[in-house]
Amino acid sequence: MKKLIIAIPLLIIATGALLTGCKKSDFEDNYQNPDGSVSATIPSLYAALFFNERVLPRYWGLFTFQVPVMGTYSQTSGYSQGDKIYEQPVTYTEDRWEYFYNNTMARYREIEKFYNGLTNDADKAGYQLFLETSRIFVYDQAAQMVDMWGDIPFSNAGQLNTTGTIIMPSYDKAADIYAFILTDLKRISDYLTTANLGQFYKDQLTTYDYVNKGSILQWRKYCNSLLLRLAMRISYKDETTAKSLIQTILNNPSQYPVIDAAAESIKIQPKNIQSSLVVVNDIREGIEVNPFAPGKMVEDVMAPATDPRLPIYFTANKNGEYRGVPNTWSATRVADSISKNYFSRWDSTTFSENNLFPGIIMTAAEVSFLKAEAFERWGGGNAKTAYETGIKQSIQFYVSINNNSDYGGVKEAMPSDAAINTYLQNSIVAYGTNNLEKIATQKWIDFGVMQAHQAWAEYRRTKLPNLNFINDPSSVGSPKPPTRLVYPNTEVTLNATNYAEVKAGDNVTTKIFWDVK
Repeated sequence: MKKLIIAIPLLIIATGALLTGCKKSDFEDNYQNPDGSVSATIPSLYAALFFNERVLPRYWGLFTFQVPVMGTYSQTSGYSQGDKIYEQPVTYTEDRWEYFYNNTMARYREIEKFYNGLTNDADKAGYQLFLETSRIFVYDQAAQMVDMWGDIPFSNAGQLNTTGTIIMPSYDKAADIYAFILTDLKRISDYLTTANLGQFYKDQLTTYDYVNKGSILQWRKYCNSLLLRLAMRISYKDETTAKSLIQTILNNPSQYPVIDAAAESIKIQPKNIQSSLVVVNDIREGIEVNPFAPGKMVEDVMAPATDPRLPIYFTANKNGEYRGVPNTWSATRVADSISKNYFSRWDSTTFSENNLFPGIIMTAAEVSFLKAEAFERWGGGNAKTAYETGIKQSIQFYVSINNNSDYGGVKEAMPSDAAINTYLQNSIVAYGTNNLEKIATQKWIDFGVMQAHQAWAEYRRTKLPNLNFINDPSSVGSPKPPTRLVYPNTEVTLNATNYAEVKAGDNVTTKIFWDVK
């Protein structure tokens, strides 16, 4: 795992100010470059943890990884046939790997170290909430790493931050990481039901928590919703464990509340373009690597069913039509059609010119689709209602963030109930036949390109929707999309002893443990 350096962005805030009960708005206004820090406390480290450039819609992550790699593997981005289109850009996938360890994990280890160094019982009790909720976020990110690579260094990663000693971390088995995370999330969820902070610590949490703004209830909902996601992800590998955990959550909503309204979706939302969470035009430049609508999503589902999200997601072409890029077309044919303005692009008001686009962590729609799948497979609730609720929540969520006004964008109004009901009754969408495929398809649409990593994981888990990937004869190593990412070269060279333990499975055809369908 090589250089797990102490890369800890902190806050440029005077030491005395760290102990005040200032408002979140004061914090955000003064939150400058997190890499220019002068002091650290648990709250400042906590805030720095969420300044995550693989969650926030940053140019580099979008342009090098999210859109061209995850978007292609999940068909949430329009692409055409070309040379080695499924081969991994190893430099950029290495960047994704490094970010988790040198930022997310390193920052978390600093929080852990500071917490373990506390000697005051009141601080121990008060700051435990910071530690436990930071774990929810870290586990979310770690699970994403497992979903992409499989076995990863986890339990003893980041020891330089903890001990000051460089320790080359061993690899944990992917299944073991998931088992640990599921168990610990359940523990954290139970802890949060009784967490009772003093006013000083409540003020601290409200000041530094710009994910859930100090709301313990929202952290409970995030924790339990993440439990649903990860339990469902293993459900074809270990249905007994998954079913038991999911039913425990869904059968006791007062003890285990989940995200159940579009407005409760977990996200990092800058309040204005002056916020230090914003880099103006980053999303425009990030999406520009491949700004066109995906073929199957538009041509086979959304346009034929007159999806109300079409004008929120995409621009119409010169003929007023919504058209996606067929992945069966050659690059030459696609280029010719682009020159004639035939394809739709990601909408400017929602996406490319929207400098207030949030870092999406988890939406209410995803939770409803998880419920729908659970009810469809195991009973216990109304799958049709959950499914239709998910679609409505998806529409509501994207309308709510369709808010670019900096460049004169026109905000889309919420579609009428009649338009939504017409969509729900269309044979392509209507619940009643091929229900699991329809649930998966609507979740895939909700993920879109901004959560393409989740779309790729869910496609591999369910093999739904039915995506057609054309064989690429120009590639010997990856003529079809991989089932996992290969480890970075830095792991091969700098963590060689531990890498040797996973080398045999380090290829594009090894499946993640939950990928059994």
